[in-house]
Amino acid sequence: MTGVTRASLKRILLATDLEPKSDRALERAVQLARRFDAELTALHVVDGNGGRYGCLPLHHVESELQRHILAASDGAGIRAQAVAVRGDAVEHRVAGYAGLWRPDLLVVGLHQRDRVADLFLASTVERIAIADGTPMLIVRDKPLQPYLRALVPVDFSERSRPSVEGARMLMREGCIHLLHVTDLPETSALDKAQVEHDFRTVLGIPGDEPPDGPVVETILLAGSPARQIVDLARQGRYDLVAIGSVRRSGVFRALLGSTASEVIDVLPCDVLIGGVGACRPLVPASPFWP
Repeated sequence: MTGVTRASLKRILLATDLEPKSDRALERAVQLARRFDAELTALHVVDGNGGRYGCLPLHHVESELQRHILAASDGAGIRAQAVAVRGDAVEHRVAGYAGLWRPDLLVVGLHQRDRVADLFLASTVERIAIADGTPMLIVRDKPLQPYLRALVPVDFSERSRPSVEGARMLMREGCIHLLHVTDLPETSALDKAQVEHDFRTVLGIPGDEPPDGPVVETILLAGSPARQIVDLARQGRYDLVAIGSVRRSGVFRALLGSTASEVIDVLPCDVLIGGVGACRPLVPASPFWP
């Protein structure tokens, strides 16, 4: 059986509001760019209604972006550029740039009280999934080390493959746990073996782990998907949870009883939304991008 080809992380787009609370996302983006020799673009949308940088020329804002990058650990040793644009609809400007530049990963931060960044002016993940398939990394924790433990909820379809590939794209070592939550009250050892076999068959993961990547293991639980995912993320001390695209049915649809942000808010770690290989049409340059 052929293993999953490891996706390449070559372009990272960081969307930042340049506030101190966004530093963790910037530090993680810089760390990933350094670790994978990827190109980093830091994008700031200057609010057309004013704001902290509203009266400054765009090249001054770009200089401030560069200063933040250089101030980060290892920031001076990466390939990075700063882009500042003006606009009221911040999410559309970011989506427009993502559609034109085609990054492999979009990185955003969390603001105080564990809410999805005000940068996107949205209350649900459906509203912040602005890049039409671009994997989005929502950073909560200070990046003290590379990602080493990832939890990936999966089902029995290939819809789960992009989430697994997205997690593997961000990890060179460590462990990825594939989680399937069933509504059956009890699961036998035979069931678990069959589930693991099905996972590996559908996702193309070989039985013998590749020497150049993280170990992949399977967890099978019964109960509510949302509760089990959140509880396991807390108990297992994961540093990343990859939960799939908001536009995709399957695991992610089963996970949410109300809004995606309510689940993300209580996860104790960084969250990867979407994954590699998702269908992503180009975002038209007009009217979102000049």
